[in-house]
Amino acid sequence: MELTFDEALQKAADAHKDGQVQEAGRRYKDILKAQPKHPDANHNMGTLAIGVDKAQESLPFFKTALEANPSIGQYWLSYIDALIKLDRIADAKDVFDQAKDKGAKGEAFDHLEKRLAESTVNSWHPSSGQLQVIINLFNQGLMQSVLSESTQMLKLYPQSFVLYNLLGAANASLMHYDEAINSYQQALKVKPDYADAYNNMGIALHDKGNLEAAIDSYKQAVKIK
Repeated sequence: MELTFDEALQKAADAHKDGQVQEAGRRYKDILKAQPKHPDANHNMGTLAIGVDKAQESLPFFKTALEANPSIGQYWLSYIDALIKLDRIADAKDVFDQAKDKGAKGEAFDHLEKRLAESTVNSWHPSSGQLQVIINLFNQGLMQSVLSESTQMLKLYPQSFVLYNLLGAANASLMHYDEAINSYQQALKVKPDYADAYNNMGIALHDKGNLEAAIDSYKQAVKIK
């Protein structure tokens, strides 16, 4: 007796739940051969791919599920989560905005919005390992290398106030005070409450001989921290 789509989907889901990944995948594929845009089968194939660390392969399935039935909140959540796993934060945010426009809401979406906000901030900066390379160059006194590395990295992370701060410190060490001050100002445009940048700018202003401005900068640092 031939199974209905609902029965076939239930058997696939049962195998999926029991951890029988290959069996579940085979059953979902059988459904998709007969009905390529079946929303649940596509979504569940996407979750199978996520379960074996193949987030990239999950995207077409999630996208097809959403196109077939955009009213299901879980489809949006799964698609956005996969994009976040791939560090495609801007794309994840765009999809999240689309979901909100279509009325998606609830605790899961509120939690996802917080994750996206945190991921956006984190994506402003290089990794700790990348920053450590520049810090090591600074500690070795290789200021020209610091300038070169920081400038290149800022093309990838134009919102990284930490990179601007390092750029300023390197310029200050080379007595390029105007360039240093400009770098600290750029850092403060991104993060107005960045006490370290105010303090370092005060040092550069002091060394340049602009004592009144240095005092003002130090005051701001103290006010913040």
